[in-house]
Amino acid sequence: MRVAGSVALAVLTTACGKDILVGADPASDAGENPGQDGGLSPLTVPWSTGFENGFGDWSQPSSEGFCYVAGGATYAIVTSPVHSGQYAAAFTVDTAVNSPSQTRCVRQGVLPASAYYGAWYYVSAPATNRGNWNLFHFQGASAPDAAVTELWDVSLVNEPDGAVAPSVYDFLRARPLAAGPAIPIGIWFHLEARLNRSASNAGEFTVYLDGSVVLDVSGLETDSTLWGQWFVGNYATSLLPSPSTVYVDDVTIEMSGP
Repeated sequence: MRVAGSVALAVLTTACGKDILVGADPASDAGENPGQDGGLSPLTVPWSTGFENGFGDWSQPSSEGFCYVAGGATYAIVTSPVHSGQYAAAFTVDTAVNSPSQTRCVRQGVLPASAYYGAWYYVSAPATNRGNWNLFHFQGASAPDAAVTELWDVSLVNEPDGAVAPSVYDFLRARPLAAGPAIPIGIWFHLEARLNRSASNAGEFTVYLDGSVVLDVSGLETDSTLWGQWFVGNYATSLLPSPSTVYVDDVTIEMSGP
């Protein structure tokens, strides 16, 4: 259940900009856009996966997704920890080998006008983040093979006491936004973003942590692109200790609004 909560809009000190690998082959570090059909087809919604079919759900229906690794990262299906069912996914980065290091799965197509994008995450131990530690990324383009416009990040940052908390980066206005409170360590937590797309000032971007609003910005442009991608997994530029793994389960996209 999503409930109202406190809204934090304090500016952070570290931006979340990065190089994004688009359309990478799941079996290699090369990027040749295997999941893109050149058309502007609506993304299938609702959609979900609990990794009970491995990573196969990401590319179903055909051309709507893929998974990839780059920079010394790996991904795998695990039987523990699991949020529900028998399986979950482990996304492991190693910034001691390469920076950035990234391993993620992507859903792509014409995004809904308004939708909720959610996943259950498990972080087994706190980490020291000296760069960008990203869990969700939204980007778009005028077509699948066109230049990419980065839109929104939901990442993790260290608080003064060393705890790890969500943060948001608004690429359209080049501003970082705090979205705490701290995540639980060693316990599954639900991270969710509601993207109400608008090319004018009618958009809204809301982040929920375990159902409570931790950030909400509205009355602004949120996405002027025609075709979009949502990245889920693990991306980092400088994490200690390294390698570092996050676990993901029960990923969903649901419609929002009438």
